[in-house]
Amino acid sequence: MGVIRKGGNMAEVKEFTIKLNSFEEGVLVGLIMQAEDRVRQTLDGVWQQLMAHKKEVEQEAGVTKEVIEGGLLRITDKDGNMIIRAPYPFEVKGNS
Repeated sequence: MGVIRKGGNMAEVKEFTIKLNSFEEGVLVGLIMQAEDRVRQTLDGVWQQLMAHKKEVEQEAGVTKEVIEGGLLRITDKDGNMIIRAPYPFEVKGNS
């Protein structure tokens, strides 16, 4: 994040855009998930953007999610591809 100093201790934070491919997004999500609380809190804005993009991509792919026996998720796309796995912590909190 770029920081521009203005008089004394006041800082103006400049926002910018970075480009990531799907793999890089996944790595970043994993790193944030495993980070310490203070780091996750600092990166909350990035996390929210990643989760919004995840939802957008899932909608475009026609992804549906269903909780099945044992609390597992059955994830299916519009082509019929299916994954069954345990939910990630952020999915349990209603961000799926």
